[in-house]
Amino acid sequence: MGSWAPSIVSGQIVSGLAAAVLAVGLPVAGASDARSSSDQTARLVRQLGSESFIQRQQATRELTALGIASREALLEASNDPDAEVRSRARAVLAAVSESDFRNRLAAFSADYDGSQKQTLPGWEQFAAAFGTNHAARKLFIEMQRAEPELLEAYSQNPKTASEALDSRCRALLESLMRTHTSETMLSLGTMASLLLVGSADGVTVDEQLGMQFFPWLLNQPVFRKNTGSSSSAGMLKKLFGMWMIKDCIPAATGQNLAYASFFDMKTEALTLASKVLSSEGSQMNSRQYALLAIGRFGGPEHLPLAEKTLTDATTCGNVQAANPPRQVDLQVRDVGLSVAIRLTGQNARDYGPTVQRNPQSLFQVPAIVFSDAVQREKAFKRWDQWRAEHPMP
Repeated sequence: MGSWAPSIVSGQIVSGLAAAVLAVGLPVAGASDARSSSDQTARLVRQLGSESFIQRQQATRELTALGIASREALLEASNDPDAEVRSRARAVLAAVSESDFRNRLAAFSADYDGSQKQTLPGWEQFAAAFGTNHAARKLFIEMQRAEPELLEAYSQNPKTASEALDSRCRALLESLMRTHTSETMLSLGTMASLLLVGSADGVTVDEQLGMQFFPWLLNQPVFRKNTGSSSSAGMLKKLFGMWMIKDCIPAATGQNLAYASFFDMKTEALTLASKVLSSEGSQMNSRQYALLAIGRFGGPEHLPLAEKTLTDATTCGNVQAANPPRQVDLQVRDVGLSVAIRLTGQNARDYGPTVQRNPQSLFQVPAIVFSDAVQREKAFKRWDQWRAEHPMP
């Protein structure tokens, strides 16, 4: 699990002798005892650099036995000028931190109903979004087992979380490149942790990671499997929804909308699509997919959003049309017209030839295609006439 050094949340985690003292109602050590313990720890840390090997070994054992109580002194000693002190302090710190984390995780796992008020880094934020029921606790335990360092950073501040997320994602990408295979498996805990931290307010995501890593993440078998009928399905989809709505990488908005369609995420798709179509500076690809999301999931109340695009002649690329077979230019306004017709219950074929491309990427909205400007002008005049006869209420 590495050399993670988790922080202790005062008043929430009690372990070892202190837990036993509280359990039987005995008095807790006062300030003089705390000073004595601090002096003892400082003495043992100094002995880590003793000329006597026996004293160094004894100090190492005693500091390890003190456990997490020696954490602050060990952290300071980890940067000591003496190489022997640094090495031993870091080794003891890793051991006591690992042991403390295992104890805290065991206590949290045993606190099935939350009555013991056990907690771990990130739990408050996670519980606020997903509740404290058994399924939520079970997923969070999986996340802690897989990514304790990342969740510790997440619990601190957005800057620390951003740095930890970037480092973890790059490490995973490097591992993927070394194996030269797309079959690299991620655990459910890792996947949920990455989505949780990436979607957090204030956390920044590198554009390359947003465009390359997260789509790969969503194509992992564990994501597909656990968004099906598992107890984590709803939470995993909500985590992705949080990431998608945050829309931290504008260039990835189109692919996020496509994934929302694939996983049938109506609320999230409409939220992001409405945001895109209400913005004047959104990218063409984003507008196209936002329109198609409105076409699939929206209703008549979304018609004004589609109509906003009816003058946008930006090209979406060429599509293959039949009779005769040919490549024709598809524009944003053509997609907007197709969606507007769908929202109003009309037949797209009344406006011109249609093509049906990949139903997952095009959200099952037939696209009207025009072989020339004359056909396009005729179709838009037909729409204007229909619209004049059917004013909005």
